[in-house]
Amino acid sequence: MARKFARLSAATVVSFTACATTKAHTGSPRICPTTMPPVILILLCLVLPFVASADEYPSRAVTLVVPYPLSGPTDIRGASRMTKTYKLMAANAPPAISDTLARIVQQAIRYESRQPVLLDRQPGGATTRGAQHVARAMADGHTLLLGSNETMVLTPNYATDVGYDPTRNFELAAPLVNMPFVLMTSTGLPFKTLERLISYIKVRPGEINYGSSGDGSTGHLAGELLRRAAGLDMVHVSYNGGLAALNSLAIGQTSVMFAALPLALPYLNNEHLRALAVTGTHRTELLPHLPTLAESGISGVESAGWFGVFVPNGTSPNVIRWLNTHIAESINEMSTRNALVTLGLEPVRGTLSDFATRIYAESERWGPVLKAARIPSRKAS
Repeated sequence: MARKFARLSAATVVSFTACATTKAHTGSPRICPTTMPPVILILLCLVLPFVASADEYPSRAVTLVVPYPLSGPTDIRGASRMTKTYKLMAANAPPAISDTLARIVQQAIRYESRQPVLLDRQPGGATTRGAQHVARAMADGHTLLLGSNETMVLTPNYATDVGYDPTRNFELAAPLVNMPFVLMTSTGLPFKTLERLISYIKVRPGEINYGSSGDGSTGHLAGELLRRAAGLDMVHVSYNGGLAALNSLAIGQTSVMFAALPLALPYLNNEHLRALAVTGTHRTELLPHLPTLAESGISGVESAGWFGVFVPNGTSPNVIRWLNTHIAESINEMSTRNALVTLGLEPVRGTLSDFATRIYAESERWGPVLKAARIPSRKAS
């Protein structure tokens, strides 16, 4: 700042001379720095560097905070205790979605600006640790957050003391992808349609377990929506990650699970697992034969995960526009889009305003569901 101030002060001295010279030769009236009050000059010296930096974005290295562990949801712990089925599933586990998306954002910014983009992993607190870091960062567009519905909708609604407010502390810079979920059951159960599944559960109140990757996860809340919409009495079982929950379903410890499509894809032809429906508003490109829950007779259960890039509140609209334009171009490039679809993700279509409205609507919707699920308020940890 001192160097910028010195450079600007030197430029002001030059303008003094030029102004005086022009006035002497032309005699025309003109507003000169020499006639400005000192306070105005000082304010200009402080403000102009920031105005210039907004036009030169990014002017230095950009940091993308990724609030997920390096190995993502496919991390394997306790290998000596893994079942044969679990080892087989782990061998075919998909890559961590956060890794894939972070690399796409990194390459998009680097290609357009030639500035380095650093990936700063800050896992912990159900993604809240990384979000807190970005919420406290300068609103200059050089610190970004790879956020999701977990970060911006789910965790703030079920946990206390998350350390940030999604509405007050963040602005959406670029929507990335939607992540559909799939209703899956064990092949050991005697049905292949959603209608028969519901009938099966209704005559066994309190006996059927459904698994998820954790309390307050998208899969958990999708299960609660189904329970409420169909009037079912099911018991939720929380696991440490989606792969552990899917393994539990495969070996018969649970009967039902809503699994993220990228996680479920490698196992859709598994002899132990069966897919019944997708949770989105439309069928997926990869599974056009699989109906939606609404098509299967259950409405009001539409849910999906999503990812996006967020910046601290107060970031310049020009910076947000730059990020949105170039990241969207990268996401919608044909080869990138095809790669994402192959993983089970759907590049977001629509405007920033459309997606921001969706985030608000989801936040309003999940609150009552979380209360109905009887999830105790707790600190994010």
